Amino acid sequence: MDDESRERGGIMVRRAYIRKVEDRLARLENKIGTFRKQMPTPVGDIGDRIGQEVRDFQVKAEAVRKKIRAVEEAEASAWGRLKSSVEEGLKELGKVVDEAVERSRRTGTGDR
Repeated sequence: MDDESRERGGIMVRRAYIRKVEDRLARLENKIGTFRKQMPTPVGDIGDRIGQEVRDFQVKAEAVRKKIRAVEEAEASAWGRLKSSVEEGLKELGKVVDEAVERSRRTGTGDR
Protein backbone atom coordinates (compact mmCIF):
# COMPACT_ATOMS: atom_id res chain seq x y z
CA MET A 1 0.00 0.00 0.00
CA ASP A 2 1.46 3.35 -1.00
CA ASP A 3 1.41 6.49 1.15
CA GLU A 4 -1.49 8.04 -0.75
CA SER A 5 -3.69 4.95 -0.29
CA ARG A 6 -2.76 4.76 3.37
CA GLU A 7 -3.65 8.45 3.84
CA ARG A 8 -7.02 7.99 2.08
CA GLY A 9 -7.72 5.01 4.34
CA GLY A 10 -6.87 7.08 7.40
CA ILE A 11 -9.20 9.86 6.27
CA MET A 12 -12.02 7.36 5.81
CA VAL A 13 -11.42 5.92 9.30
CA ARG A 14 -11.46 9.39 10.82
CA ARG A 15 -14.68 10.32 9.01
CA ALA A 16 -16.33 7.10 10.21
CA TYR A 17 -15.19 7.84 13.77
CA ILE A 18 -16.53 11.40 13.59
CA ARG A 19 -19.89 10.17 12.27
CA LYS A 20 -20.04 7.63 15.09
CA VAL A 21 -19.32 10.12 17.88
CA GLU A 22 -21.58 12.78 16.36
CA ASP A 23 -24.37 10.20 16.34
CA ARG A 24 -23.72 9.36 20.01
CA LEU A 25 -23.77 13.05 20.87
CA ALA A 26 -27.01 13.58 18.94
CA ARG A 27 -28.65 10.70 20.84
CA LEU A 28 -27.56 12.23 24.15
CA GLU A 29 -28.86 15.65 23.12
CA ASN A 30 -32.19 14.04 22.18
CA LYS A 31 -32.26 12.39 25.59
CA ILE A 32 -31.62 15.78 27.23
CA GLY A 33 -34.49 17.30 25.22
CA THR A 34 -36.80 14.45 26.16
CA PHE A 35 -35.81 14.77 29.82
CA ARG A 36 -36.61 18.48 29.77
CA LYS A 37 -39.95 18.00 27.99
CA GLN A 38 -41.11 15.14 30.19
CA MET A 39 -40.48 16.92 33.45
CA PRO A 40 -43.58 18.29 35.09
CA THR A 41 -43.32 22.02 35.51
CA PRO A 42 -41.30 22.22 38.70
CA VAL A 43 -41.44 25.32 40.84
CA GLY A 44 -39.12 27.02 43.28
CA ASP A 45 -35.78 25.54 44.13
CA ILE A 46 -36.50 22.28 42.30
CA GLY A 47 -37.30 24.16 39.11
CA ASP A 48 -34.14 26.21 39.44
CA ARG A 49 -32.00 23.10 40.00
CA ILE A 50 -33.50 21.24 37.04
CA GLY A 51 -33.10 24.27 34.81
CA GLN A 52 -29.47 24.58 35.84
CA GLU A 53 -28.91 20.87 35.33
CA VAL A 54 -30.26 21.04 31.77
CA ARG A 55 -28.05 24.07 31.05
CA ASP A 56 -25.06 22.16 32.43
CA PHE A 57 -25.88 19.25 30.11
CA GLN A 58 -25.98 21.63 27.17
CA VAL A 59 -22.61 23.14 28.12
CA LYS A 60 -21.09 19.66 28.37
CA ALA A 61 -22.58 18.71 25.00
CA GLU A 62 -21.11 21.82 23.40
CA ALA A 63 -17.69 21.02 24.91
CA VAL A 64 -17.86 17.54 23.37
CA ARG A 65 -18.87 19.06 20.03
CA LYS A 66 -15.77 21.29 20.13
CA LYS A 67 -13.60 18.27 20.86
CA ILE A 68 -15.12 16.47 17.88
CA ARG A 69 -14.32 19.50 15.69
CA ALA A 70 -10.73 19.40 16.99
CA VAL A 71 -10.48 15.76 15.88
CA GLU A 72 -11.92 16.69 12.51
CA GLU A 73 -9.45 19.54 12.01
CA ALA A 74 -6.34 17.81 13.41
CA GLU A 75 -3.44 16.71 11.31
CA ALA A 76 -3.57 13.09 10.20
CA SER A 77 -0.86 12.11 12.67
CA ALA A 78 -2.49 13.85 15.66
CA TRP A 79 -6.20 13.07 15.56
CA GLY A 80 -5.85 9.70 17.24
CA ARG A 81 -4.46 11.36 20.36
CA LEU A 82 -7.52 13.63 20.59
CA LYS A 83 -10.03 10.77 20.54
CA SER A 84 -9.68 10.01 24.23
CA SER A 85 -10.95 13.46 25.24
CA VAL A 86 -14.00 12.97 22.99
CA GLU A 87 -14.66 9.54 24.47
CA GLU A 88 -14.31 10.85 28.04
CA GLY A 89 -16.63 13.77 27.31
CA LEU A 90 -19.28 11.49 25.82
CA LYS A 91 -18.96 9.05 28.71
CA GLU A 92 -19.30 11.79 31.34
CA LEU A 93 -22.25 13.43 29.57
CA GLY A 94 -23.99 10.08 29.18
CA LYS A 95 -23.46 9.29 32.85
CA VAL A 96 -24.92 12.56 34.17
CA VAL A 97 -27.86 12.47 31.76
CA ASP A 98 -28.65 8.85 32.66
CA GLU A 99 -28.45 9.70 36.37
CA ALA A 100 -30.85 12.62 35.92
CA VAL A 101 -33.30 10.50 33.94
CA GLU A 102 -33.19 7.78 36.59
CA ARG A 103 -33.72 10.33 39.39
CA SER A 104 -36.67 11.69 37.46
CA ARG A 105 -38.19 8.22 37.16
CA ARG A 106 -37.74 7.57 40.88
CA THR A 107 -38.90 10.91 42.23
CA GLY A 108 -41.05 12.29 39.43
CA THR A 109 -39.29 15.63 39.72
CA GLY A 110 -35.63 15.07 38.97
CA ASP A 111 -34.91 16.36 42.46
CA ARG A 112 -31.71 15.02 43.96
